[in-house]
Amino acid sequence: MDATLPPSRYQRLRMALGRTRKQILLARVALFALLIAAVGAILFLALRADRTDDWVEHTLRMRGEIEGLLTTLREAEGAQRGYLLTGDATYLNPYRPAVTVLPDQIDKLRVLLADDRAQTARLDAASTLLRSRVAEMNETIELFASGRREEARRRVEEQGRAVSNGIVQQLNELDAEEVRNLALRQARQRQDRDLLLIAIVIALLATGGLATALLRAERLHVAELNAANASLEERVRARTAELESERHRVETLLSDVNHRVGNNLSMVSSILALQGRKTDNGEARAVLDAAREHIGAIASAQRRLHLLAGRDTVRLDTYLEPLLEDLQELLAGRAVALKLNAEPLELRSKDVVSIGIIVNELVTNAIKHAFPPGEEGTVLIRARSVSEPGPGYVVEILDDGIGYHEKEGAGEQEGLGRVIVMSMSHSLGSEMQTLPADPSNAERPGTLHRLFVPSKA
Repeated sequence: MDATLPPSRYQRLRMALGRTRKQILLARVALFALLIAAVGAILFLALRADRTDDWVEHTLRMRGEIEGLLTTLREAEGAQRGYLLTGDATYLNPYRPAVTVLPDQIDKLRVLLADDRAQTARLDAASTLLRSRVAEMNETIELFASGRREEARRRVEEQGRAVSNGIVQQLNELDAEEVRNLALRQARQRQDRDLLLIAIVIALLATGGLATALLRAERLHVAELNAANASLEERVRARTAELESERHRVETLLSDVNHRVGNNLSMVSSILALQGRKTDNGEARAVLDAAREHIGAIASAQRRLHLLAGRDTVRLDTYLEPLLEDLQELLAGRAVALKLNAEPLELRSKDVVSIGIIVNELVTNAIKHAFPPGEEGTVLIRARSVSEPGPGYVVEILDDGIGYHEKEGAGEQEGLGRVIVMSMSHSLGSEMQTLPADPSNAERPGTLHRLFVPSKA
């Protein structure tokens, strides 16, 4: 065998490639397990968030009932004092309905507190004082009506105030405990939302990692074939047709990989949609719907790469044109135009997918938020090569809408869409700049998103 590579060197190369393949296989298994765990965590956290929301609602109902009981008591006491001070019997008109409804309010609170012994004990103490207070008020009203007015007023001063203060104290302790419970449950809500966002991001990263591992495995296979071809230079001509067939198979597999990744992302989107329909909590449904939309956008970008036959490089303008045609469906008859002005840049497939996800997120956001209903507008996507601040290319998404507004408060959490845009920008080795498109126009300053991607060696 007349080989370009010595047999010993060729064998060492094959051993190195074999070790790399094993590493990729282990990485794929680990990433798939991570994806399954992340999806399970998403479902678990969504269910736990529902339960936490129910407890928050229960606490708010408790506080409302306590406040209602205090209001009814004050109304009854006010009516009693008005009658004792003026002798006007019309003050008793609101008194009797208020006294009648007090037991019902106590019963409602007792049902809500059935699972909390400490709170039930406080309510029982308040209920005992309340019955005493109602009996004392009825007695003073009867004394006043029978002409013993001074005695009635003296009892109010000696007994009524102390009992009333005791009732208020017990109810305030009840309310204070519910305030503490509410703070704990709201903190749990925030924690669940944060964990849910982290689980979604992990699922996205694991999916991207799986796609990268599969692509690398296929390219490693091609590299091994090329190494074998280099070591058997004498047989290159005889195997040309076979290698061409093998190349076609590899490209088909790469295309199939992209298609499978798109299907997996669609499956995750369907799971989130199913969970969203099951939940009654609006905030949790909004989080799941937003995650489903973002995953759907990534799946769409991956499927478009599949339609381009899984090539290593793709023309950006050819990739973005059908993407904008899909986004036209979001307009729903609105007078907003989508325009594309892109040079025929030949870019790496994975970079084109990242740019497609960024464009999808920002154009969707502009359609939803930049133009008030009934108003016209334009969203323009531009892409061109540049030499400053260095060799590379610039992608811009700009609109002539009402403008971009930063969230108030430095501690607020960024939306999932912005997190994805930032993540995709970092994967391209760049950062997104956001500024007004026309600062001189106070009413319609518009928004300009600019991404400069340096050329890769």
